[in-house]
Amino acid sequence: MTNTIKRVSAFSALALALALLGGCASTADVQEARTSADEAAAAAAQARTEAGQARTAAEQATRTANEARNMAAEANRKADQALEETARLREAMERMYERGAVK
Repeated sequence: MTNTIKRVSAFSALALALALLGGCASTADVQEARTSADEAAAAAAQARTEAGQARTAAEQATRTANEARNMAAEANRKADQALEETARLREAMERMYERGAVK
């Protein structure tokens, strides 16, 4: 995006210089060239602003994704603990049942 902005600005400056150096440019032509250059500069500034906003949004999305990943990892850890506890309880119940059934 920055390269495009630089190219547009360079092109606008070149167009203005050619209009001024051409010798046959009228005041209206020079003014039109200046207006075009100003519009290009404004468009470049707007593009720069929008790029900054997009970058900020992307950084926030990355932070949110990292938080979600951390929450998922914690949930998986707790689920694994719960499964291990369930397996221990099942084994304990089976041992109790076997002792009761043997008598």
